[in-house]
Amino acid sequence: MENVASILTITLPSFIAYEDWLKRTKDFFLSDEKIKKYLADNGLKKWTYIKTDDEEPIKVVIIFEYKDKKSFDKCQPIFLKFMPQISDLIYKSNIVRGKVILDEILKDHQLK
Repeated sequence: MENVASILTITLPSFIAYEDWLKRTKDFFLSDEKIKKYLADNGLKKWTYIKTDDEEPIKVVIIFEYKDKKSFDKCQPIFLKFMPQISDLIYKSNIVRGKVILDEILKDHQLK
């Protein structure tokens, strides 16, 4: 089976809004071991946040990598449960989902 990635770009109007969004995200997903275990047990392999260097608006790229499409589907109820936690925030999001077609790690000699 092929890995599936879900890539989100979140744009927030200010650093204060970004800090609020980040706190709520961490409080919901990272403070509850049951949620982390559920996601891992159901095929979420990796979850990465990348904050751009832009001053304002603040942009965060989020990459979720799943074992396969079935894993993605199993994890969605948790993410849908989270959405009301940020419904009062002003932000814009764009989502791209698809199969991972290249995942290459360069060896030391390739980096020199």
